[in-house]
Amino acid sequence: MRTLRRALAFTAPYWRVHVLAFCLALGGTLLDLVQPWLQKVLLDDVFVSRNYAALRFVCLGWLAAMIATAFVNMARSYVFTWLGERTLVDLRDRVLGHLQTLPLAHFADQQSGRLLSIFTNDVGAMQALYTSTLADTVTNALRFVVCFVAMFKMNAALAWRAMPVMPLFGLAVYLFAEPLRRVGRAVQEQAAEVSGQVQEAISGVRETKSFTQEPRQAQRFAQVFRAVLDRRMRQTLLGGWSGMMTHFAAWGGMLWVIWSGGCMVLAGGLTPGLLIAFIFLLGSLFGPTAFFVSLNVSLQGALAGAERVLDFLAIEPAVADAPDAVVLDRVEGRVRVEDVSFAYNEGELVLRDLTLEAAPGEVIALVGPSGAGKSTLVHLLARFSDPTSGRITLDGHDLRAVTQASLRAQVGIVFQDTFLFDGSIEDNLRFGRPEATHDEVVAAARAANAHDFIEALPEGYQTRVGERGVKLSGGQRQRLSIGRAVLRDPRVLILDEATSALDTESEALIQEALARLEAGRTTFVIAHRLSTIQTADRIVVLEGGRIAELGGHAELLASEGVYRRLHEAQALTG
Repeated sequence: MRTLRRALAFTAPYWRVHVLAFCLALGGTLLDLVQPWLQKVLLDDVFVSRNYAALRFVCLGWLAAMIATAFVNMARSYVFTWLGERTLVDLRDRVLGHLQTLPLAHFADQQSGRLLSIFTNDVGAMQALYTSTLADTVTNALRFVVCFVAMFKMNAALAWRAMPVMPLFGLAVYLFAEPLRRVGRAVQEQAAEVSGQVQEAISGVRETKSFTQEPRQAQRFAQVFRAVLDRRMRQTLLGGWSGMMTHFAAWGGMLWVIWSGGCMVLAGGLTPGLLIAFIFLLGSLFGPTAFFVSLNVSLQGALAGAERVLDFLAIEPAVADAPDAVVLDRVEGRVRVEDVSFAYNEGELVLRDLTLEAAPGEVIALVGPSGAGKSTLVHLLARFSDPTSGRITLDGHDLRAVTQASLRAQVGIVFQDTFLFDGSIEDNLRFGRPEATHDEVVAAARAANAHDFIEALPEGYQTRVGERGVKLSGGQRQRLSIGRAVLRDPRVLILDEATSALDTESEALIQEALARLEAGRTTFVIAHRLSTIQTADRIVVLEGGRIAELGGHAELLASEGVYRRLHEAQALTG
């Protein structure tokens, strides 16, 4: 019930629509009572008493009720559908917004397909909860109450005879609720596994073909799909047993009332019309009751999805704006790292007591063996994570005291693995500054040495780059990434292996573009290829999460320390 309450809480902002929907559902339920009453009049007053005036009344009443019911049901359906779909929009916005607050480490730990499954499969499973289920639950609950009261008003003795069958419906719900919830969650988990496997197969299709592993991949998928089938069939079997129990309870109760009521009619204690009207009401009562049993099947599946969504939303962001966070104005670019330590997992420090200062316009190179903490440090500078201890300041402002949006407006990053969105080249260049004019976009492209190759494309700046920029070469993608950073005009620049794995010509063009980009900005450069950072103002050599050496290229070469060993190793490997 707690999961259900939390899931339904997403509809709370629309309480006025709830009231309207309730009124429409109540109106439809009351209109449903007209039919059994008219059936009684038809049998007792028209057929038995041969009353023509009563026949006209029944026909006109039936026509009016039919028209009113049609309009009320249409309005009810529209309002409930709007309420459900609007809630789903809010929920998807919430899930997507929360997704973007999570630390980068979370994405490293999770398959992207599994994360996508939360947005598609799990939120999709909740859709029935907010659309048809919500409408049908309210309508059937009202119909149950109204029919229950009407039956006792009509004939209390006959109503009491029908009551013993009701606990059987409750028993069906009780017996199958927990098994259905378990298998529903297993279905959602398996659906996430399918999403993860499919996404991985699509991303790795080149490798699959290169190593001729198509049959093995097909076998893996067959196993996953069979697991989904097994869980789906178990879910169906449990639902079938629950429905069969409901079916026997409903028909057994109906036959008992027909027998008891028939005896009362034959004994003269009940009119035939009243018995027929009562049987109709009993059917209307058993209908909602059976609905709640069948609802148990779909509801448990929806709640299984809701549990996964709510668990996901409960994940605390690693970085959040402080309540009193200030908006950072344009800065000069003075960065101070003060006694900073950082651990991804408790007790496993990646950085240890790091202290470093970068003056405005200075180029700081970060080098060191893999795992030394280079990428971790620049992630802290961009505040993708917060230090475990110590602090980082920008122009004297503690990064934790300013809003993330205003901080990152001052920080530009060119990653090693450039990501381009499936849109036009101009859209990708504008990504960090959507309001930029076309002339500004062109100027940024020129600064990044990208204008010439863009103009040579069939559609120029409107050329679509494909998913992840697949239609462009690595060097072209990297130059667009630099152009994106130029257009954003940051005061602090982070270059994360921006020239690795490029051919000589592309590297020369990119180095020239980076030189323009670095001018007047505080720049942190991560580089494994030491030849690219010899002109840096200072080189920081990290080893084991600590600063092992600090100085210029010539100074560090002369010191016969870690930097010299790295330099000589690269010279030997060519």
